[in-house]
Amino acid sequence: MRKLWFDLRRSLQQAEETTTVDHAVRTSEPPEPWLVLDVNTGRLWFTPVNAPRPRSLAIAATHIDGPPPADEPWPLYRQPLTEPDPNHDSVLNRLRAAAQQGHRWLVADVSTPPRLHTTSAYDTDTVPDTAVWSPAWLTAGDLGPYPGQIAHGYQHNGSVIARFTKATVQRIAADADARAAHTPGRDADLLALRDYGSGMEVLMVRAPATPAGPVPGDESSAVGMRHVTADPDGWYRLTDDRWPWRHATPPTQPPNRTRGAHEHDPDVFEPNGHDGSRCTVCGATGYDITYEELPSMAGYGTDTTMSCRICHSSESYAEEIGWSRRRAPWPPTL
Repeated sequence: MRKLWFDLRRSLQQAEETTTVDHAVRTSEPPEPWLVLDVNTGRLWFTPVNAPRPRSLAIAATHIDGPPPADEPWPLYRQPLTEPDPNHDSVLNRLRAAAQQGHRWLVADVSTPPRLHTTSAYDTDTVPDTAVWSPAWLTAGDLGPYPGQIAHGYQHNGSVIARFTKATVQRIAADADARAAHTPGRDADLLALRDYGSGMEVLMVRAPATPAGPVPGDESSAVGMRHVTADPDGWYRLTDDRWPWRHATPPTQPPNRTRGAHEHDPDVFEPNGHDGSRCTVCGATGYDITYEELPSMAGYGTDTTMSCRICHSSESYAEEIGWSRRRAPWPPTL
């Protein structure tokens, strides 16, 4: 079935303008705003009278799925914009409600007659350069959260379409390498980076399991390779079924720690880069640092725990008791 995808907010804006455009030249006949759809050219417009020529700027479909009509051209499809239906609702009211619910698209299913509905996301692995990007915290499996951006109104096989800065991609790649080192007997989804100074290339690869585990940066045995370069804004779009990005809760920052007079050891963790942490006991970074949040047993607030996968040192904050920490012996003794 052929489907035409129109920008809902742009469509709604023009629909609202159409309902008021004739106020200054009102006649004895009441205005009759209509939605008019041209299936053949993939355009729609809103006009105050049932006429074939558009009286507002026509909106072209952003996406068109399916072939054009094979038979003779389809006639224009017209639908009243404000006339109540049997449920005492109207097309305009439905468009307003859909926009308030966060829907992004007005979709025309080309059947007989065409059927109009709204939806929140268009499923694709490639978004146009006109896409609107919004800040978000994102995770893929047990990696993250990472700061990035998502394409508003788009998804890929049910996952959000995400992009990241060069620095964040480098952090994701390091975390993926560290995860693979912890599970050498499993296939590993990795990011192989080629940094040329003036730009960076990203290879999204799957490294088959080996007894010794994958070698970071080794592409000789990789399968399912996907090549990514920076988009026009300088960001990297990591879109692939093996990296199902989803929204994540931003890391909660616990209250600043107040040291007692008897505390002389450094904190277990210190900042590392823009949004990472480093274990001051063994030096671990990236994926080897875990962060967990739970609703506090105090009945309010959040309890947090940061721990190191390598030396098992940890630092916690609980609403009931405040800060606590455990510095493991390092290096370990046999």
